[in-house]
Amino acid sequence: MSKVGSVAARFKSIDYEISGRVQGVCFRMYTEDQARKLGVVGWVRNTRRGTVEGQVQGKEELVNSM
Repeated sequence: MSKVGSVAARFKSIDYEISGRVQGVCFRMYTEDQARKLGVVGWVRNTRRGTVEGQVQGKEELVNSM
């Protein structure tokens, strides 16, 4: 396996959507704060359906922790 392949295998990207009581309770702010602490990147936003959706990318073990 090349260096590129072995490095890429250790990184992960996931898309998610959370339902329930997630709007109006600082869920996005908490998510952004946790992502910074863990060192992962991505985005998070409220939807018109009343859910929160986003994406997390980073080292596999850090994304799993998120």
